[in-house]
Amino acid sequence: MATISEVAMASSGELPLFLLKRHVGTVKKYWALAATSLLIIFLMSFASTANSAPLVVDDSFQQVSLHKYGRRTLAPANESYANVFQQQSTFSPGVPFARIPENNRLWQVTTIQNAGAFAHNLFLKIDKLSLDAVSVFVLDEQQRIIRSYTTQSAFASDIEHDSHLALTFPFDIQPGQQLTLMTSIDDDGITGFPLSVWSQQALEKSRQQLLMLYGTAIGALTVLFGSFFITYLFHRTPARFWLALTCLLFVALIAGIQGETARFTLLPQFAEHVVAILCAMILFTLSKLNHNLFNRLPLHVRLLNFLSPVAILAVVALNDAYIITVTTFAIILAAGLLQIFFALIYRDRRIKELTHVFLFAWLCMYSLLALQLNMIADGSLFSARHNLYSVVSLMVALLSFGLCVGIKERNYNAQQISEKERTITGLNYFYNLFRNSAEGLYTSTIDGKLRSVNPAMCNLFGYPDEATMLASVPNAQSFYANPEDRELLIGELLEKGCAMGREIKGIRADNSEFWFSISCQLQKEQDDTFMYGSIFDITDRKQSEISLEYLASHDSLTGVYNRREFEQRLNLALNHPKDVNVPVVILYLDLDRFKTVNDTCGHRAGDTLIKEIAQHLQATLGGKGIIARLGGDEFAVLFSDQSEETAYLCGVKLLNTVQKYRFMWENRMFTLGVSIGFANSYDYNINAEQLISMADAACYIAKQQGRNQIHRYSSDDKDLIRYEKELDWVNTINQGLLEDKFLLYYQHYRPLNKAIDGDYYEILLRLENSNGDVVPPSAFLPTAERYNLSAKIDRWVVENTLKWLSLNPDSLATLMRCNINLSGHSLADRELKLYILNAFEKYGVAYEKICFEITESMAIIKMENTLSFISTFQQLGCQFALDDFGSGFSSYSYLKHLPVSCVKIDGSFIKDMLHDPVDMVMVSSINDVAKAIGMTTVAEFVEDDATLTLLGKMGIDFAQGYGVAKPHPLNDFKPL
Repeated sequence: MATISEVAMASSGELPLFLLKRHVGTVKKYWALAATSLLIIFLMSFASTANSAPLVVDDSFQQVSLHKYGRRTLAPANESYANVFQQQSTFSPGVPFARIPENNRLWQVTTIQNAGAFAHNLFLKIDKLSLDAVSVFVLDEQQRIIRSYTTQSAFASDIEHDSHLALTFPFDIQPGQQLTLMTSIDDDGITGFPLSVWSQQALEKSRQQLLMLYGTAIGALTVLFGSFFITYLFHRTPARFWLALTCLLFVALIAGIQGETARFTLLPQFAEHVVAILCAMILFTLSKLNHNLFNRLPLHVRLLNFLSPVAILAVVALNDAYIITVTTFAIILAAGLLQIFFALIYRDRRIKELTHVFLFAWLCMYSLLALQLNMIADGSLFSARHNLYSVVSLMVALLSFGLCVGIKERNYNAQQISEKERTITGLNYFYNLFRNSAEGLYTSTIDGKLRSVNPAMCNLFGYPDEATMLASVPNAQSFYANPEDRELLIGELLEKGCAMGREIKGIRADNSEFWFSISCQLQKEQDDTFMYGSIFDITDRKQSEISLEYLASHDSLTGVYNRREFEQRLNLALNHPKDVNVPVVILYLDLDRFKTVNDTCGHRAGDTLIKEIAQHLQATLGGKGIIARLGGDEFAVLFSDQSEETAYLCGVKLLNTVQKYRFMWENRMFTLGVSIGFANSYDYNINAEQLISMADAACYIAKQQGRNQIHRYSSDDKDLIRYEKELDWVNTINQGLLEDKFLLYYQHYRPLNKAIDGDYYEILLRLENSNGDVVPPSAFLPTAERYNLSAKIDRWVVENTLKWLSLNPDSLATLMRCNINLSGHSLADRELKLYILNAFEKYGVAYEKICFEITESMAIIKMENTLSFISTFQQLGCQFALDDFGSGFSSYSYLKHLPVSCVKIDGSFIKDMLHDPVDMVMVSSINDVAKAIGMTTVAEFVEDDATLTLLGKMGIDFAQGYGVAKPHPLNDFKPL
């Protein structure tokens, strides 16, 4: 059977480790108090060893506890007293809370000898009322029964019992007589209970003392209850209510321990149940008291505290007196430890004395628990002194809890006083803020009568002080330049309760107008409603907003409309035409040779030119159209109420105006031209953006056809169709880059003069269009070159090739050379150079494995950029190949100065060399020159074995083409 401390630990559960680690200092500081209480309980719980010597009484005998005399033994329930008397076995429970085995009785056999000169009237006293059955036999020297008592109830009418937890059985003993006292107990509770022998005088005295003690205790508890409850009614402090309820419950508990509750209910078999329920209720009230004293306790801790009373009630439902008694004591012990622990963890460090007194109160509660455990488990004398210690411990504990409540209230009152002081300080602060605010603050009734204003309000409306303003302004309505503004403001206030940032034009005392922003709200006070408002001057901002509105719709340089306003007006004209029979026409103007002025004379000259040309264009229109600057040197004109012929004639006039214009700057004269795109919405169901795009396309064609002309947009115009297709490809390319629609392919090439020693392949590019078709590079790369998108494509190819190599280490290990094509634009892109360097570092691919291919024509055109790019990467180990050699300038002198390591002979010479001796000579010549310089050669477009054999005989190093391997997706890579 477990000891008391083990039962307590099992009931309390393992404490959260994070709380122990966080507050280990605090726990160490106060742990000695709890440890002391546990030690007291532990030491006092063990029973003393019984003494088999007879009990000798004399004429001065008062009382003695029988746990030190005689022997205790267990016997079957139907065993006779004679057989028990003959037994010599003794029963020692070993632990204080042993249980009487089922179908057994506990016997106490004690020999009593009268060594005095007088007969004595003695009483056997059993300090437990709730025993199931008790039999007492008084035997003489011949083991004959001279007196016996048997009862099945502690409240049988033939049994004397005290009103303080005791059964008494009288017997007489003559001088020199020796009696044997045999007590048989049948109970399902614990084996420990006080058993003692008293003289009649001592017993009466003890009764009087205990009655006085219990009366005093109940009286004191009643006074405490009344005191705490009455003060609760005044203070409304929840802690006082729970403490008052605790005192009342202790009154009931004392009555229950004495048996009064069982006697009142006539259910003595439920005495343990009643006591356990009262203990559960006391734990609940103490938990609530703890929660009110320590407000920082989180919800889960509060719920954990309530588990203790719930656990006791659950045990009571088992209807087992032994389990109820043992478990109740264990849960009380564990619950107290939890209360102490969480009080330490979540204590208010500002009120240290609260924690100290709270711990002392629980130390007293543990002392009370220890005394009760000692009396029950040890079976020692249930003395008045013992009970006095218990009552004192209880009273000191409750008074200490009351002191905790007082400390908490004192601190709360101090906080309230401090809060009031802060409130007063805050009111003074807000009053000073009201007086010194930079915004005008006022209070008025709903009908406009002013109640208060601050100095800023007076200054805002031009009054010297508050008194003058309150006397001079009969109604706040005079603040508004437009009385309707106030009516709208009041309407919004009545509807929403407040108005924020309403911008209103006001009138000062000198009748000058200004703009102010007002925010106000309604506040009800008693039977009236007031307006609380703040006002500040926004005149400067309002003027700035007017300027900003102008700038939002006009070009800041020229003063004509900007692109945003032009698009809005164009949308309006398309969606809400003035006349459905009149088309909406726009002209798109792009100045020619403006860049020459800007580059030659600087941006200041360019700005001056744009301003002057805008004035000329606007003057030429004469109000027939709306002109806007779309950006740079581009203008647009909108005609929404003119015929198509009139719009075209205006376009011709604008063309002539620009041609005649001469720009002078620092004694230098410049002439300009203009290309004009003409677009009509009449034949198309389009929006503003599409119409501008059509005019822009027409303007582009005008430039392509020689500039200084007007080109009318037509859906069947071949040049426009080609241009729009290119724009579609631009969109497709950009979308492909954004959504990773590009695909990497590879094509093997093989050595001709040695065995295959690894993988040699060139990276090729494909594009997946919106239909899911794979498009070859010849379809989109020319457009990419023309619109400067090739560098972005090269960046994507390099990034994804190196990434694939890093993700496929097996392929990287067998790779001898991977060729990647670069465009001419990429060679001049410094950012791309840095990007490629970072990609090599990012993916960890060796520089020696990569060969960059450069076309012959682009390398010669951009020789300086080409040499710089090659120098950077050649030093790191990269190789370079000259692609399509022979298709461009074919200058061997250029080849001599380009530091490339490989020449790829253009396929146009390779595919017909078997039938064309000139091609064969050209291939041989290129190979000889390359070998003389120290370069390797690669033949492209090798499509059959015969060509492959001939190239090998000619000394060509590598062959590439369908005769070697066809292109395949890089993700499906297979070695040659």
